[in-house]
Amino acid sequence: MLRVAGLVLALIAGPAHAADAPQVGAWRNLHSASGSETMQRNLAFAMVPAPAQKGDRFAVLDREGRQVVCCLVVDSERLDAIALETRYRLPGVWIADLLGDEDSNRRRGEPYVYAMQRDATLAAHVFADAAGAYSDLGGLLLPAGSVMEPGTDMLRLGAQRYRLQFRSQRFADENGALDRYTLQPAAADAATLVVDVPYSTY
Repeated sequence: MLRVAGLVLALIAGPAHAADAPQVGAWRNLHSASGSETMQRNLAFAMVPAPAQKGDRFAVLDREGRQVVCCLVVDSERLDAIALETRYRLPGVWIADLLGDEDSNRRRGEPYVYAMQRDATLAAHVFADAAGAYSDLGGLLLPAGSVMEPGTDMLRLGAQRYRLQFRSQRFADENGALDRYTLQPAAADAATLVVDVPYSTY
């Protein structure tokens, strides 16, 4: 697989992004270049395909625990590479993960990147402890109020239902992996949503 350095936004297959399509994206849990804190005190960032406002609330998917947990709250203006490097001291490979590369952004649009704060249930949530579990490092970002239906792979995002599919593949250079979340709509007139989340290592 060719390395995808930073595609981290919701994609719409078929027609252009509809105004009523849910705001679905990705999030990453990162630490600064100067060292890491305990996992729940690391820096959280959201990458979404459309603008968000400070105070907007999102939920995250605990994939291994098969539940949606709220909330991550937008806590900044839109961030660029300079802000991510100077204000948050992120390594370059993680900045690329958040902002995307030129090829992917030309095809799919540049993601809107925001710093996030943990709130409500997510502030104290303990992610599922399973073999290969890493949902605490990032993954799928969903509208607040989304629900995973018990015992199924179905997500409810407002009035729409989507079947969740997941695939992970290592980068060709073995320095990380790309996770792909595909949300297949139950309704015939809704668009498929695809979110890629890269995890580069340094």
